Amino acid sequence: RPLKRRKDMRTILTLLMITISSLVFCQNTQERITFPDTLWAKNDSFYVKATSWEKEWAFSTTKTDTIDLGTDGYKGIKVKVWTDTDTLDIPYVNSPNEQWIFIPIASIKDTTIYRLRFNPQYSIFTKNYIDQNLKNTTFQIPEVYELANIILYLTECSELTKNHPMDFEYSKRVNEHFRKFSNHPLIKILNSKCLNHHWTTYYGFRENSICFEFDEDDFLSYSTPYKHAWSDNSEIHGGEFRNLLYLVQDFVEKTDFRTFYKFNIDYYKNLERRQAELQPISKMWKWLEKEFPQKYDHYKVIFSPLIEGSHSTQKFYKGNFRNPIYQECIMFVNSSESLDSNIKYDEDLKVGLSSGIVFTEIDHNYVNPTSTENIKAIKNLITHKDKWATKEAQNNYSSEYAIFNEYMTHSLFCLYVEEHYSGIIKDQITKKRIQLMVRRGYPKFGEFNSIVLGELRNRKETIYTLYPELIDALKEIE
Repeated sequence: RPLKRRKDMRTILTLLMITISSLVFCQNTQERITFPDTLWAKNDSFYVKATSWEKEWAFSTTKTDTIDLGTDGYKGIKVKVWTDTDTLDIPYVNSPNEQWIFIPIASIKDTTIYRLRFNPQYSIFTKNYIDQNLKNTTFQIPEVYELANIILYLTECSELTKNHPMDFEYSKRVNEHFRKFSNHPLIKILNSKCLNHHWTTYYGFRENSICFEFDEDDFLSYSTPYKHAWSDNSEIHGGEFRNLLYLVQDFVEKTDFRTFYKFNIDYYKNLERRQAELQPISKMWKWLEKEFPQKYDHYKVIFSPLIEGSHSTQKFYKGNFRNPIYQECIMFVNSSESLDSNIKYDEDLKVGLSSGIVFTEIDHNYVNPTSTENIKAIKNLITHKDKWATKEAQNNYSSEYAIFNEYMTHSLFCLYVEEHYSGIIKDQITKKRIQLMVRRGYPKFGEFNSIVLGELRNRKETIYTLYPELIDALKEIE
């Protein structure tokens, strides 16, 4: 079939880039566009290579409707697409959103559509940010994150997820100041979403709030280094928080939130200082990276006194995920205020118990990829999930992989405790961890933990190296 082609592909590419750039500055939606001409391949082949890839990919023009190959989007990344007659160099220009370009490629044999896909950016780290945070740990109660937690505290999500502390002076201050705004449209909308999707709504709204900060005019701005932290039902970058931003802004103004936050700023700063004392992350970080090949550049703890047991960890990076220039992990956890207020606990016990809150989030970043490498053995180990996890526990961790990781992350904390504490303190921390895991719905944890400690106590090799042998030893669990 004869094809009408332009002789100057550079002109086409220039027009294409102008089109994409215009869309980026005019809209916040994710863009998918079609290249305005067809590439011609005399030899029925075309090639693709991103600047971050070590090799090129070769494809044939076939009857396949669409060939899909992409890469992570970030500043400076380009993808080269070429045939024996035409060449395109296409940069990523739609930050932080995804960028899809459909490119028709034709030959005498057939016509193929190549979908060039740049994945969206979940974070954008500047050189200055990296220089300030490299190899550091930070503890924060960010203003907008606390705003999100206060909003959720007024919703049904708070009680449905059991994140509704009531016995502290701070929660009483929150109730006194904000409860009269429970009929605000934002609260009503979140309540309706919480009825059927309380966990997704809770985490999506809470975690994605870290993408926002207040500008000098007191308006919420999508300008932090983070662009997306949790995928919820909104299906947009920045999640439900960004989707409902106009109502969040109205809530801020109607409730005079910023005055409330400033009034409590000393309370927040004292909590941050105390959290850092009770959770020596650098020590845990060093121990884990001695045992596993994964390496991270920064750990950040973001927390709120309005969170109880709903914790999570998220990883963010700069560059390509296979070989990032910089990567950091954020642990979203509760405040240590409740534990710290227990007059029966001495300081060492408080540190040990509080360390468990973040350790069992941090070590997911090492355990999960190692479990992925051993997934077949894990599935052969956990052949009857109901024996390993209750139905309620499986609502949150349903696969063999996820169940095993819950066991392993908490058991490695017990190993860490054994190597850093002694006597009655060590025994108390371990006992409370076993009780916690059984209460959470993991009845085999005591037995699992005994085997792990027995296998690793006098190890001569790293945990990573011994992982296959460890899984094999766990087969004796009935």
